[in-house]
Amino acid sequence: MVRHGAPKLALFLATFLYFTSPSLSEDTKPPLAMPDDASAVVYDGESGLLTFSSGKPVKELAAFYRDLAKKHAWQEQPSVINKDKMVVLTFMVSGDDVANITVMKMGEQSEVTAEGTALEAKGGLVADAGKAPAADASTAPPLVAMEKDGLPMPDGLGNMGSTSTLYSHGVNFSAPNSVADIVAFYRAELPKKGWKEDSAKISDSEAELAFTSPEGPATLTVKRNGDMSDAELTVNNKAAAAKSPLAPKPGMVKLVFGNMTDKPAEVTIAGKHVKLAAGEGSKGPDGPTLDVKPGALTATIKGAKENFTAGPDEIWMVGVGPGGLITMKQ
Repeated sequence: MVRHGAPKLALFLATFLYFTSPSLSEDTKPPLAMPDDASAVVYDGESGLLTFSSGKPVKELAAFYRDLAKKHAWQEQPSVINKDKMVVLTFMVSGDDVANITVMKMGEQSEVTAEGTALEAKGGLVADAGKAPAADASTAPPLVAMEKDGLPMPDGLGNMGSTSTLYSHGVNFSAPNSVADIVAFYRAELPKKGWKEDSAKISDSEAELAFTSPEGPATLTVKRNGDMSDAELTVNNKAAAAKSPLAPKPGMVKLVFGNMTDKPAEVTIAGKHVKLAAGEGSKGPDGPTLDVKPGALTATIKGAKENFTAGPDEIWMVGVGPGGLITMKQ
């Protein structure tokens, strides 16, 4: 189970372990609903482990399972990973039964791994596949403010989460409301906490706003994804980051590298080649580091690449795992 507030490097390693599990014998009917394009389905009822592939985006699959959870009144637990290319979901199904679902983008496919006592052959889940009815942003209910981890976010949503890293914290959620509605919500709420808006790029489909908060720089991103809008508000603790030995040079981005595999690797990024021994940097943020200019970055290894955008004074983990590359803001 992924635990709220766990160090990102530990989550990083644990997630890759999902995708190196031994092959399992198939069962006829897994107890967990799957999307209509699920392929390469492998289910072991004795251990409660299900894996499959899908051509659908990560966030669409996450919404599929959150809709299913809402329908059956499963309790979603907080998760620190809710990204476009990777989502980790944990649901309390009934009593002590739990279902952990990890969705990761791997090439053209999304790979799904579900495990937990609720997936064991005793039949703890309902296997009725199918999408929830489409949401309409024009008829979505108004957003009412609540507070989570000191940050405002809309109340009454079943798919809310929070993040906590060494030098930042944030909240994230999906809502049927439009991008404009969510931007307006935060423009009304954040000034009440002494935040100042510095810049904004807004369209009907996405938005990115930069703020200065009493704690440090902050970013709000909103992206329309099918029938829902995915939003994330992140605050950087500038003072804590500045005291860290990993602190970037002023105005630069600090990259910290780790290799979760048992083979040497070489990562190319920003015109630099970073060589990693097997397992180097996998036990903590003690691998090689690199200061680069902020902006759009591409990390590559043989056969894989990862694109991400890093801002000034940020710290990012760049890791090599059995499934390829993954990047995480610290």
